[in-house]
Amino acid sequence: MPLDGITTHFLALELNHQLAGARIDKVYQPDRFDIHLLVRTNNNKNLRILLSANPASPRIHITESPRENPNTPPSFCMLLRKHLSGARILAIRAFDFERIIELEISTTNELQDVSVKRIIIEMMGRYSNIIFVNEENRIIDSLFHVDSQTSRVREVMPARIYEAPPKQGKIMPNDALSRIESGHLPILDTSMGRPIEKALLESITGFSPILARDICYQADVDGRIGVRQLSPEQENALIKALHKMLSCIVHEQITPGFYLVEGIPKEFHVLKLKDAGTYQTAKSISDAMEQVTSACDAITAFENRRRRLVSIIDTSLLHATKKCQIHEDDLIQTDNLEELKTKGELILSYQYLIQEHDDAITIPDYPNIGESLTIALNPNIAPSVQGQSYFKKYRKGKAKRASALSFIEEERDAVLYLKSIRQAIDAATNMEDLFAIEAEMTEESIQANANKEGKKKTTNDVYHPGKSKSGKSSSRALREAAKVAKAKEMQKKASAKARAEAPSYRTFTVDSHFTAICGRNNIQNDQLTFKTASKDDLWFHVKNMPGTHVILRLMGEIPTEKAITEAAAIAAYYSSSNHFRQDEASADIANRNGPRVEVDYCPVSHVKKIPKAKPGMVTYANYKTLLVNGFLPKI
Repeated sequence: MPLDGITTHFLALELNHQLAGARIDKVYQPDRFDIHLLVRTNNNKNLRILLSANPASPRIHITESPRENPNTPPSFCMLLRKHLSGARILAIRAFDFERIIELEISTTNELQDVSVKRIIIEMMGRYSNIIFVNEENRIIDSLFHVDSQTSRVREVMPARIYEAPPKQGKIMPNDALSRIESGHLPILDTSMGRPIEKALLESITGFSPILARDICYQADVDGRIGVRQLSPEQENALIKALHKMLSCIVHEQITPGFYLVEGIPKEFHVLKLKDAGTYQTAKSISDAMEQVTSACDAITAFENRRRRLVSIIDTSLLHATKKCQIHEDDLIQTDNLEELKTKGELILSYQYLIQEHDDAITIPDYPNIGESLTIALNPNIAPSVQGQSYFKKYRKGKAKRASALSFIEEERDAVLYLKSIRQAIDAATNMEDLFAIEAEMTEESIQANANKEGKKKTTNDVYHPGKSKSGKSSSRALREAAKVAKAKEMQKKASAKARAEAPSYRTFTVDSHFTAICGRNNIQNDQLTFKTASKDDLWFHVKNMPGTHVILRLMGEIPTEKAITEAAAIAAYYSSSNHFRQDEASADIANRNGPRVEVDYCPVSHVKKIPKAKPGMVTYANYKTLLVNGFLPKI
């Protein structure tokens, strides 16, 4: 998604045509990289201009996407508000096909004196910046300060004279066209040893990697070939493609548009490219940029939210797994309880045989008739005390084992439940899925500080809330009880809000007219299976793995084989075993060649909720199993 010098040049012309004379009403800074200017044009149209120094996608364009602003504006935003509120945009221009756009603005001070200031947007990857300059070309302030320790080339600091980035010595597009028309490639001497794509990029001002690559594609030339390795036929084809492209640039014959890759807007440009994806025309350059950046922002927001949920679940899962492992270790350590009891009984029974300095005794092992048992002794401790110590270890081990047995199933269920949420996050395909999962996590109190669940109890925790040790009311205890009650009430409200705001079920049409429904989280799975579905509907779930519940609504009809197969495919699609996913168009290929998943299905009446279990955990009987690929029919 590069904004190259060619697009920047024509973008400045477009913005100048739309915004010259516009009045700046408001200035916002929603994050550390972006500035929003709300302007009113001469024809009374309100527009929002985005100025971004984001290293991943520096840009300026008209946008229709509002952003949430911080309660306290950053200092640079406050400075711009002071100078720009009520100011007018005189002109917007770019220079020499560089990735720099300048907004010339007329402002007035407290004495109503008019002065001309400039906002300069430098869109150069990680060196991007937004700089505010006065009429004397002196920097008032900038979004990012660059001192001599950061850059040896130039400083960008308040009160310094603004200097443009140094020229790169490339060929301007009109000069490149002149060279082409005289039959020569516009390649600098220093780049003649480079691959053709790199040589074009390093030689012509305003060119980007995607533009250089597309010229090679149009000329049917491998861009990795060196300039000196080109055959005469390849050089002629490259000259022809370059002439066509440079003519469009010099004569301003542009066609703004964006390019779809797998249905997602990925690139934009002012020239019609052949190797960038499926071309879609746009109303303007700003519109093309908005389409691409909105799609990229949506993907970024989705991935950021997914990563946050994964981090919370992984932390909780690690904590639950450790607790489960502790209980399992306790069971292993207490496997020899009967041996401890036997040794204690034998020492006490045969203590009369133990001499004063004996360090071991061999006596008949009465549980195993005909065998003997050697028991190590401490010669400094009386035999009766040693026998009682074995009984003490036995009693402690017995209590530990009982505790482990009482908790281990609960911890194992917790691990399985967290794994099901983790699988649901992996299977999420849109923000609605993540919102539903987040709502479930809120309702189940799965939070970022889940690893603090086992923190040490305070003194007040072991007494009844509101009572001191003596049983009398304590102000401190009452305050603690009030805090606990308030926290529970807030959690209850948060759970109710999350449940109300959770997106609805996923709905699909299978075999033309049957409806298949599946939940986005475990709570929806429970509601779908036990409240929404009818007893005669069919219930689907991937076998022995985390996954969604799928209901095939029958409405009194007999299900077709195709409807059953497609409903099972939905369950397989949203299962933890589905490492790749297919759409309906590629379903036939997947059914023939891809790995298959076992999916169980049965009437809803045969599905039972496990008592006191976490949401989504059920048992079922009288089921059948299908072996299918995971794919989705049309929604």
